[in-house]
Amino acid sequence: MRIIISGKQFKVDPNLRRYINERFLKFARFVKEPATLEIVLSNFMGPKGNDQAVGVTATLPGLKNPIHLEEVTNDFKGSIDLVEERLEKHLLKYKEQVKIGTRYPQKYHEAELEEEDAGEI
Repeated sequence: MRIIISGKQFKVDPNLRRYINERFLKFARFVKEPATLEIVLSNFMGPKGNDQAVGVTATLPGLKNPIHLEEVTNDFKGSIDLVEERLEKHLLKYKEQVKIGTRYPQKYHEAELEEEDAGEI
């Protein structure tokens, strides 16, 4: 999984970058390799506070549209934690869809229907 971290109109410090990597690298086990995670940190009002936003865009193999999540709190670590929880729920749902899709491929459903139709005639 490739993680891209960027800041909107400010530079992300190494401690925050390390914290983000620790929180989001655990999702590599949920998805296959060509997945990317783009994390954008933004501070709308500057030093006034209560406006640190974290936006995450996850592009996953097999999905037509990427997953986009955004949270705004008074500090970046709180926003990162909230986005991480929401992304975990989305990725668990994605993992279940992939598992069910490979467990019961469409071609076997069609073959069973054809055999049942042939026996009735």
